[in-house]
Amino acid sequence: MKTLPINPLLAKELRLRMRNWRTFLLFTLYLVILGGFGVLNYAAVSNMLRYGTGDLAQVGQTLFVFLAFIQFGLIFFLVPGLTAGALSNERERQTFDLLVCTQLTPFAIVRGKLFSSLSFVFLLIFASLPLYGFVFLLGGVSPTELMILIAIFILTALIYGSFSLLFSSLFKRTITAVIASYAFSLFLVGGTAIIVSLFTLILFGMGNQNAIFSWVLLLHPVALFEWLFPEPGVELLREITQQAYPFNIPWLKFWHLSLLVKGTLAGAALYLATRAVNPLRAGRRSG
Repeated sequence: MKTLPINPLLAKELRLRMRNWRTFLLFTLYLVILGGFGVLNYAAVSNMLRYGTGDLAQVGQTLFVFLAFIQFGLIFFLVPGLTAGALSNERERQTFDLLVCTQLTPFAIVRGKLFSSLSFVFLLIFASLPLYGFVFLLGGVSPTELMILIAIFILTALIYGSFSLLFSSLFKRTITAVIASYAFSLFLVGGTAIIVSLFTLILFGMGNQNAIFSWVLLLHPVALFEWLFPEPGVELLREITQQAYPFNIPWLKFWHLSLLVKGTLAGAALYLATRAVNPLRAGRRSG
């Protein structure tokens, strides 16, 4: 029986990572933090039932959204730390030249490092599923919504992992790559919102010219969660852009555009990382 081919670099990295006790410690801390926040939120929201201001479905929906945002934040800030040292560590250990001399193509090296770094994040995502099982007991959330959420988590890890891997390929020191990755992440969180707010104030009352800068919000990490709040999300963006909301196509949502833009930028980041890894810098090797 033939087995599926697996990237040898990915296989090696997975063995090393799973043998490390720190992996299981971080695994435990992640679930404790996520579960702890979930319990606190449930305790707070369940008070609505005592006073007759809500039902179980509302509690389930609120808990689902709360867990989604907490887990998204944990993933968003874990990914740079796990990925930024993937290639720079090889340079610091002086094993990078040996790595590029193997039969692995530059893209295979980049791909193996990306998935080996994110494999732990993927495990965290699937390990958190029992917590969402409690949401189903309360109701208000469908399995389809949970599958969409898991897909968004995985895509988020791949997108921002690609950006961090680019910094890891550009810088020789891991600490520099980590700082650059987190600085970029903080810019996406705060910088995009600041840019839109500043230009909204500067161009206040100038009509549709404000809509140009609303496109910057496509880069904001939370933009992918518009599907959780379709109507409030649209109203918020309309308020920010002074009613000049440019995304009025019925079948094209804001988070669809955000995913397309971020996916394109992530693909470009992987291409640049592959170019940086290639010792010939000619890109003739494919893989």
